[in-house]
Amino acid sequence: MDRRTRTGCLTCRRRRVKCDEARPTCNRCRTANFECEGYPSPRRASNALSASSSNKSRNQSRSPPGTAFPELSYRHADWRQEQLPFYHHFVTTTAPRLFRDDHITFWRDQVAQISYGVDLVYEALLAIGAVHRAALISCQHGNEQQAAKFKIIGLRAYGNTIKLLPSHLNQDTIPEILATLVVLMLLAYFECFMENPKAAFRHLWAAIQLLRSSEERLSDEEISNLVPVFDAMLRLDFLAQKLVPFACSSFVRLSDLAFLESPFWNRAAPKFSGCSQADLISAERYRLIQLVCAHNKLSRVVWGCWCPTNERPSRNELMGFYSEMVLWRSTSPGTFASCEWLDHSGAMDMAAIESCPIPPPPMLFSSDEAALNVALYNAYMGCAVAMINTTDPDPAARELEAFNLVYSNLCIAAGLLEKTCEEREGRYKPCDAISMGISISIFHGARRCFSLAWQKWTVSALRLIGREGLVNGFTLANTAEIMYQLEARLFNKDPVQLIQDENNYLGPISTRLMPVFMPPGDRDEFLCFYLRYGNEEELDGDERAVQFVARATWKEDFAGTIHSLDLEMYDPLLLENPGPVGKPPALELFASWRQAVESGWHGLLSTEIQDRFLQK
Repeated sequence: MDRRTRTGCLTCRRRRVKCDEARPTCNRCRTANFECEGYPSPRRASNALSASSSNKSRNQSRSPPGTAFPELSYRHADWRQEQLPFYHHFVTTTAPRLFRDDHITFWRDQVAQISYGVDLVYEALLAIGAVHRAALISCQHGNEQQAAKFKIIGLRAYGNTIKLLPSHLNQDTIPEILATLVVLMLLAYFECFMENPKAAFRHLWAAIQLLRSSEERLSDEEISNLVPVFDAMLRLDFLAQKLVPFACSSFVRLSDLAFLESPFWNRAAPKFSGCSQADLISAERYRLIQLVCAHNKLSRVVWGCWCPTNERPSRNELMGFYSEMVLWRSTSPGTFASCEWLDHSGAMDMAAIESCPIPPPPMLFSSDEAALNVALYNAYMGCAVAMINTTDPDPAARELEAFNLVYSNLCIAAGLLEKTCEEREGRYKPCDAISMGISISIFHGARRCFSLAWQKWTVSALRLIGREGLVNGFTLANTAEIMYQLEARLFNKDPVQLIQDENNYLGPISTRLMPVFMPPGDRDEFLCFYLRYGNEEELDGDERAVQFVARATWKEDFAGTIHSLDLEMYDPLLLENPGPVGKPPALELFASWRQAVESGWHGLLSTEIQDRFLQK
């Protein structure tokens, strides 16, 4: 058992941390940016005791040969044998898998070095290292008992971090602010591994607010050093926009002048600082995310398809987004040189689309990051094309383009899933895809599948992918399956005939249902609304109104099996005894929800509408 000594500097003794007793100022204080107040006058002690203490100090200051981090096992007062593997796991495994290659040195070296002297950062590293190791053991080896043990250690460290956080938030020094920013981002990622979206977004929003309140005080050098933190914020901010219905970015800020520039597509492509070229593919993704976030802030391109016609992006705005996406593709050689298949133009007509094989042939990339970039591009181009299709003089051509984009993503998913099954290092691991995975991209195309065969393969792929942090493939598969069943009933399709004709065209995309999956709240229950555009005779004022078709709530086990499915039908075509149907109570709640998240997804954090949606 370690014996506490009272020969450390006054600062370390007050902080109750182990001092390395270097002179004239200790390394512990210097590393943590604390002012070392020096040492008290030595007590009268025997020469033997002084010599023993001196020898012990010298021995502890030596590092074993070949150690990457000297004195690592001695520098922290609370170091325990069970904690070392998780600290090491963060440095060697978690950081390389969560963050960009050109940002690894920040998270692996600088943040780890800060943790030597700041207990708050140390506990946060332990927490995320332990929970990430638990996730890997669970999804790769199925060892739930060992994963649960590691998760408990992670939760204990997380609790210690939360206890320490208030005292650091009250500090006003730049080093404390920078350390707190890092910790808040690590806590957000921790909650992603725990599949808790509201808690993850709460930490992310706290980090964004702290950054905004402090950025005027930061020097150019400090801002440049924080680029890895900005990148992590942007990725999680983008994930929040995809998971919170009708939300836009809470992180990206645009000048009001951007709204006044017209025509929209003649604006210069958005340019953003902090994008290193050291990792070309990651830099290209950074630009793509910024582009989508900027347009979503201006014209709701992400959720526009779910809005009434008078609130959707105009044709000019959609064409502007489409043009800038094409420009992004032409200026992203790292991404699009990673796969020879991308040079193919796709099917030229509906007959060729119908003959596309299912299962789809795997599209293999030299880099998983490049594959995910293309999948993201296809998903949002598909959304834009589907909206352009409703006002296009030649809707058939646009619909064909949308089908090609969906099929391309199915092929990308097939390639990643094939790599998942390979027994080799570096394969695609869904449990690592916290801020960017394949499941959300193929779910985007679920309502634009050409045939029943495409729909069935999409569902099976989502189930095979499983959990990707806040995005649960099992839950998305259940959401899509319920939608397909409702469509079959809505359009009075014979189930037997539908199976026989599973490769046939399912009908225009504009008539399909639109799922609005609500982010899970505090209850252990999932909720999704299914919408569609009304027919011409169902006009509401001067717009084609969005009609509520059904509301589904369910519970599911860890493997994604549905329990307690409850379907509440609103559309007369789905009711056994159709009669007058009033406005669903959810309609008014949707208006409140959209108002809450209109200025950013952070509106989710201050509303209880989620729980009200679940009330019968």
